[in-house]
Amino acid sequence: LQQGIICSLTNKKADFEDKCDWFEEDTNITQNDYLSEFDINMDGKAASQKQRFINFMIDSLCLFVINLVLGIVIGLILITLDIDISPLFRQKNALSETLTNYLLGAIAGTFYYSLFEANTGRSIGKYITKTKVVTEKGDKPKFKAILIRSLCRSIPFDALSFLGSDASGWHDSISKTKVVEV
Repeated sequence: LQQGIICSLTNKKADFEDKCDWFEEDTNITQNDYLSEFDINMDGKAASQKQRFINFMIDSLCLFVINLVLGIVIGLILITLDIDISPLFRQKNALSETLTNYLLGAIAGTFYYSLFEANTGRSIGKYITKTKVVTEKGDKPKFKAILIRSLCRSIPFDALSFLGSDASGWHDSISKTKVVEV
């Protein structure tokens, strides 16, 4: 307040009134790009590892509850219709059973994350931690990016990949998205 307006290019008191002699416009960047960078800075910074971990735990719990309820509903429907699927669960092959469970979990996770993040940019965990998914430029991701992001969560050990220094997971880098505070 004592110095007046500070130029973000020189980091000194602005020496211009109408036009800055230092500024060179990049014609490759659109007005939306400028605005989206500004929105990210105004909306918040990148989500921390703690926030990402809490997101993961809350979303995992939500997925567990959804799968439990869905399993109960499907079970009740099968009992009502008198359909016997018990032979499907009498597999003696542990690898086949593990792969089946992994595939069902991947499908459920893809639906969960795609449904929430494509519409709102936020899963239930992100609502609670006040974070959201954006593109690397800060825009709302298109459905394709969200679907890629959701599918990449099925990569083994992806849940641990955000523990790096920038708290960015493989599903972020592959889909060209990031999670920011709002």
